[in-house]
Amino acid sequence: MGRARSALLALLVTCCLAACGVPIDSPAPSEAEVLDYAALQCPNEGFEVVASEEVREVPQKVVYTLRSTERDLTFTASGEITEPVSGKFPSGPKPRVSCDYPSAVRDLYHDDVVTELSERIAGQGESGIIFLPDWPELYVRNYAQLEEALALLEEVDALYEPELSYNPAEWVRENASTSVAIRWFDGTFSAEDGDPTGWKQLGDVALYGELDAEEDLETLASAYAQLIADGVAPADATLPERLLEALHRTTIDRIAVRGEEVPFGLGETSWGDATNPYQRDHISAGGGVVAHWSDEQGCYLVRVNMDGTDPRDRDESGSWLVQQVAQLAGGSYEKDATGFSWEVGDVRGHMEYVGMENNRKVARLELNGRISTVSCSAEEAGLSDAVAMPVEDFAALFDLTASVDEAEGVIHLE
Repeated sequence: MGRARSALLALLVTCCLAACGVPIDSPAPSEAEVLDYAALQCPNEGFEVVASEEVREVPQKVVYTLRSTERDLTFTASGEITEPVSGKFPSGPKPRVSCDYPSAVRDLYHDDVVTELSERIAGQGESGIIFLPDWPELYVRNYAQLEEALALLEEVDALYEPELSYNPAEWVRENASTSVAIRWFDGTFSAEDGDPTGWKQLGDVALYGELDAEEDLETLASAYAQLIADGVAPADATLPERLLEALHRTTIDRIAVRGEEVPFGLGETSWGDATNPYQRDHISAGGGVVAHWSDEQGCYLVRVNMDGTDPRDRDESGSWLVQQVAQLAGGSYEKDATGFSWEVGDVRGHMEYVGMENNRKVARLELNGRISTVSCSAEEAGLSDAVAMPVEDFAALFDLTASVDEAEGVIHLE
């Protein structure tokens, strides 16, 4: 049996024992089991045992000091019976093996990477790229700085190149790279510690010896462009226009009916004081509780609540949104035994929430005598009773037409 297969079998046995629990005075996994696991963690270079120490007698824990046979690198592996855990979710003692080879490899380069980045960015001041070494993190304000940051990371990535003589680039990237968070921020700083505030995560860049800065720049720039499309970040003349061409605002939380806005009042109240269900949804989920862009359907989907008009009344049914739009359009709204109905001009409608069918949320719609079904995925509608429908279909419920002002983040119904 090959060593890799043996190591995998040993790991499976350990996992089975861990699932069942063992007596607290059981012996720790053997040296052979620990070394087999270490071989899984250190698959590309040889190593040898240089020392072992029992650091805990009961439950037993033994730590093995290992040394690479190919370079000056020492790491550890251990076998132990874990301490019992009490409390709400108690668990008995379990056998466990571990090895810190990946982190030992990472430690060979991490401090040098952080030091190099700190030195290169130190002189830029508050208007330039900001680097915080603890995690580490890079903060940029615009595309030009993002481009500069990626060029810098590509240069610093060369510090990892010696590792490629011992481990393949893909292994280093997945197991021992130094990850640098890339964040856009609005130029404001905390009064307490001076760190950037008002930031949004664009992504992470892994330094591992073969960084493709151009590929990572494209990914991060697309995330930054979406912030601009969403109105979170301001327009940026340094951003290539092609990155904005096919983008749409991710979410819209405003609807205006013939110039008068639906009074969602999002973010203006507490859970207990909420007067409409969208306020509570906003507290639970944040933005996007009214409408969101669907790439699949190529349009905005309006989320029509069907869990009542007053969140303080748990037994109520109906739709607060339909009630508001119908009334703003000069029509009427009322609840009935099965759902709710409305009338606007020559349009008479009735809806009834059916529930989940084939993993989709379903409602029955009757509009001027024609019966149809509205359905959507649970993800599109959220956790509460609701359905999501294309914005044009929603407008047609009230004999209105829809237009979307993505720059302002408003759906206009006229």
